[in-house]
Amino acid sequence: MPNVRYDYHGELREIDLHAFFETIEFKGRGSAIPQHTSTNLIIECKKSSEKPWVFFSSPSYTLGSTVHLLKYESELNLYFSSRQRPSLLPQIFGAINKGHYANRVLPRCISYYEAFRGTSSNPSEIYRAIDSAITYLNYLRESRAKRLEKFGNFSEFYLPIIVLDGYLFEASVIQTEVEVRVTPHVQLRTSHREDLYIIDIVTREHFQQFFNELDRFHQELVAAIRTLKFAPDFRAAVRAKLKEEPSPDIKAIVSMAVEESRQKRRELRRSAREAEVPRGNHESQ
Repeated sequence: MPNVRYDYHGELREIDLHAFFETIEFKGRGSAIPQHTSTNLIIECKKSSEKPWVFFSSPSYTLGSTVHLLKYESELNLYFSSRQRPSLLPQIFGAINKGHYANRVLPRCISYYEAFRGTSSNPSEIYRAIDSAITYLNYLRESRAKRLEKFGNFSEFYLPIIVLDGYLFEASVIQTEVEVRVTPHVQLRTSHREDLYIIDIVTREHFQQFFNELDRFHQELVAAIRTLKFAPDFRAAVRAKLKEEPSPDIKAIVSMAVEESRQKRRELRRSAREAEVPRGNHESQ
């Protein structure tokens, strides 16, 4: 969903791109439950060909996982709270060890600088991008939190991302020297609006590879949730919720989507048949 406009605390704002991976499983396995898990990519795009972006890494921040700073909302936490169990993220923390949040090679940064920016007192483009991504993240979280009124199987994760069309550098201090090198991807830990966030900054050229990594990260989250065990009464409640009759509006939307899909398939088959006709036949017609 490109160029999403939204109202946040009385202010009209816009995010460049909101995309997501989504897994819906209707059948639980063993004592597991059916799940509905979404991983949201909150993407802000920036172009900076004349002012390179420099991020400063910290040696003390290179080891360990940053999963504990992953932002999310989950209906499962209502159930866990009622059973005096930890919330979702601590329970799946140990199973999330292959994605970029656990990548010890990835530059982990704590500060940034927009080179050749001059002495302007206005916020840098880096700060603007960070503020835009985090504000939309908070908007999504608050919207989801308002709907968490009963037990369910929905979990929603939020990944703020900045895609840079320009030069991206990592700067690090080695003994008494500062080493600066080009990098396609850094991970920034930043304090913003009284909370800590992890933001991935990737170059435009690297984004396709990063997107594939995020697909695998989503699958890792789904697999981790799948391993959780639930009591029979909760599993029954989740299955009952899945069987609830959808509203007429939802039915209408689904029927239109199905019809659109059928039309696209017919157009693809027609295009394929036309492509198979020898060129000589086209000319004779």
